Amino acid sequence: MRLGTLMLAGFVATGAPMLGAAELRPFTASYSVSWRGMAAGNSELALEHLADGAWRYSSRNRARGIFRMALPSELSQRSLFTLHEGQVRPLHFEADDGSDGAKRDADLRFDWQQGRVTGHAGGKTVDLALSSGLQDAMSIQASLMHALLQGNTPERFSMLDRDRVKEYVYTREGSETLETAVGRHQTLVFRSARPGSSHGTWFWCAPELGYLPVKVERRDGRKVEWSMTLLDARVD
Repeated sequence: MRLGTLMLAGFVATGAPMLGAAELRPFTASYSVSWRGMAAGNSELALEHLADGAWRYSSRNRARGIFRMALPSELSQRSLFTLHEGQVRPLHFEADDGSDGAKRDADLRFDWQQGRVTGHAGGKTVDLALSSGLQDAMSIQASLMHALLQGNTPERFSMLDRDRVKEYVYTREGSETLETAVGRHQTLVFRSARPGSSHGTWFWCAPELGYLPVKVERRDGRKVEWSMTLLDARVD
């Protein structure tokens, strides 16, 4: 997965890490982003519950300093989704890297009645059959939080990356208490990776914050390539 996609991040369900079930909670959160130990920018996330019952999950990432030459200076992504039969179901995904061109942009519509996802992404036309549980680059994060809130442990998710469907396996790596800018939080730690890959993304999810990740790391083996650290959060 590309850095821009993972920075926004990032599942069949078994197990029960919590008692009872809860619903998704709207939130806003901001993170600092580091690339190989150097400050690279910041990221903002927001989950909204709309009047018609749908949800909108959005992110805005800003590169700074020398990293503006390697990364989009401002990348925004949005996913509109609903909850259907206990699962997150994406409806519309948009991405804009802030430039005049559309090479890195995306506009994808998920038509579950017709069973197709259509649009464009990364300069390519997309027209694919929909499979049950398929997520976009943003809704996959909401799926993780929703599964945990329902008392389920995520194991695997399919995600549409540009014009390709990719499988990601999620492994529970234990728990850890972290000191964050918003206090001390007990977290559940998950690793997301494609089958057989040495690359993986680690998520530290805080139950007290509706399983919002308070820390994210992308690793190649043991080497940390980039990380996100929570600066501020408001959970309704």
